[in-house]
Amino acid sequence: MKPFKIKPSAIVSGNGIVVLLLLLGAGLRLAAWGNVPPGLYHDEAFNGLDALNVLEGHFPLYFAANNGREPFFLYLIAASVGVLGRSPLAVRLPSFFVGFLTLAATYDLARVLFNRRVGRWALAVLAVTFWHVHLSRMGFRAILLPLFTALFIAQAVRGVKTGRLRYWAIAGALYGGMWYTYMAARFSPVALGVVLLYILVTRRRAALAHGRGALVFCAAALLVLLPLGVYTLQNPEIVLARTGQVTIFSLEIHQGDFWGTLVRHIWNTVAMFFVQGDRIWRHNLAWRPVWDPALGLACVIGVGVALGGMFHARAHNRQVGTQGHALPLALIVLWTAVMALPTLFAEDAPHFLRGVGVLPMAILFPALGLAWMESRVAAVASQPMIQAARIWRRAGRVLPVLMLLIGLAFTVRDYFVTYARAPLAYHWLEGGAVDLAGALNTARGAGWDGVRMLHGSDNGRTLIVDRGLWESWEALPFLVPVERMAFLPLETSPALDSGLTFAVWPYRDWQTEVFPLISRPAYLSVQAGPQVQGDKDPEPFVAALLINADPRPEVPAAVAHFGEGDEILLRAALVRLETQAARKDGVTVRLWWDCRASLDTDYTVFVHYLRDGVLLAQHDMPPGEGHLPTSSWQVDDLILDEHFLPDVVPDPARDTLRTGFYRSDTGEPWGTWIELGVVLESER
Repeated sequence: MKPFKIKPSAIVSGNGIVVLLLLLGAGLRLAAWGNVPPGLYHDEAFNGLDALNVLEGHFPLYFAANNGREPFFLYLIAASVGVLGRSPLAVRLPSFFVGFLTLAATYDLARVLFNRRVGRWALAVLAVTFWHVHLSRMGFRAILLPLFTALFIAQAVRGVKTGRLRYWAIAGALYGGMWYTYMAARFSPVALGVVLLYILVTRRRAALAHGRGALVFCAAALLVLLPLGVYTLQNPEIVLARTGQVTIFSLEIHQGDFWGTLVRHIWNTVAMFFVQGDRIWRHNLAWRPVWDPALGLACVIGVGVALGGMFHARAHNRQVGTQGHALPLALIVLWTAVMALPTLFAEDAPHFLRGVGVLPMAILFPALGLAWMESRVAAVASQPMIQAARIWRRAGRVLPVLMLLIGLAFTVRDYFVTYARAPLAYHWLEGGAVDLAGALNTARGAGWDGVRMLHGSDNGRTLIVDRGLWESWEALPFLVPVERMAFLPLETSPALDSGLTFAVWPYRDWQTEVFPLISRPAYLSVQAGPQVQGDKDPEPFVAALLINADPRPEVPAAVAHFGEGDEILLRAALVRLETQAARKDGVTVRLWWDCRASLDTDYTVFVHYLRDGVLLAQHDMPPGEGHLPTSSWQVDDLILDEHFLPDVVPDPARDTLRTGFYRSDTGEPWGTWIELGVVLESER
């Protein structure tokens, strides 16, 4: 038997290039999964909550919550959550598969409209487009609209070319299904009407020849659309409510200047491709246009090819190998223009979710531009005078590829470096609320912990959450199971046996409500939760405090005594190296204080980190990050007190810790300070 070999020619063949481009697109949509993008925006979390309802046996035709949502994508999420559990991954993973299918569907669409070469360029452009890469990693239902657009138009074109009614039927069914994806599909009848009008004006006889196919298309579309149409007629206040909230025809949006608003939105919508894109961090690297400079140039060339082809078909179409395809070129131009109206006529233009209906048609402009550059140079190189100019022919092949690689480089840098590290992307996607959910699940030892699913048994811990926090972010009820959870305020004290974790709003008098619920003595600690920043907040703030209460464990012998009567004992002092992305590199000094007598005074703890006797870092704070004042301690309470010291790299052989107390009101030292060697927590 001869050994199996892969010929290099097979790799560079048309099909091989398509496979490589599909792999490139998949790689860009899977790389750094779980880290980019961060968080889980409340629209995504709402989708997760509805998925949980589906898994409980509820199967609505239209999801009324959160301003109403079409059902197709939510059922995909329900299947994902059913398999993977309650996590951001489960909400976002369906988008990857939809996005990947859209790559293949876009290749097929361009191939059917023009040829395989244009199809490969269209696939390549969509694979590296920042807009679609991001959508393929989010849990937004808008990702479905480009897929259904590509699928139904490709089948309709096949119906036109072959005259077979089955293609018209499939196209109609897909078009009807498109209405179950995203509300921007409601503008598609306008797009179809404009295209039909163009055909009637330019090719009336050809249009009439496909009358039967058009009837089959309409029948299939209406049959699929009928259930949603009936529901809409019965519940217009649910299905159409969102449209009235965001349209620029609303006085609340245009503020008495409708025409000025319209002009600004027209400019913003056109400029989003080349000058300035969506400013909302949930949808985009704020203000980044759709195209980088290289693909923007290709798009301009493609627009010229398309417009020229509409009016001078022969001259222009020969240059891209699309003779006789003035209608496909018109289809691209008209569809893109009409499907940009959902963002043009709504607030916050340009809005990359409302404008998603232009995909994948808008992708074909730079694809046509790249194909034109390739074929134009090849046509010139074929002339007898320069047939020997190999450099010219090679440039014709290399230049479009180089422009595509520039687009790839811009997307990789902008998405995986700039966007991934942007604090506002974390905050606008509500990363703090998601991290808080992870901390609650970690405390209980089950569920999604912020990085992965914990598959161990539940440790029996009770979570007690501020109801205001629970109702502020949908990520909490989606990611954190409500079993064995209570909400403040409570009338009776919960049992301390398996431990308690309180999550409270920091900016109120929570101590008078929480401390009486904890049986004393107890092992207590307080940690500041993650930071959040809303769209209109000037700066981030701590979202919650986590108060942990457990039965007092056995403790080692004291390493230090404080107070004249040994009122406080230091049971242990450990240093933990911090490398998490959420905080700067450094160390956390963890101190365990044992209260042996009641204290009427509030004291501040100071921690000095020294190397060879020289002070490297210092942190002063009342115990429990300022939330467990010594006057609140009771006899036999054990207090975990943490102090973060940035930019410290421990060297236990040379380092020492100095710690002690002073009065919080006067600064007067209390007792004497002590000095200890550094012991790393990882070595205990």
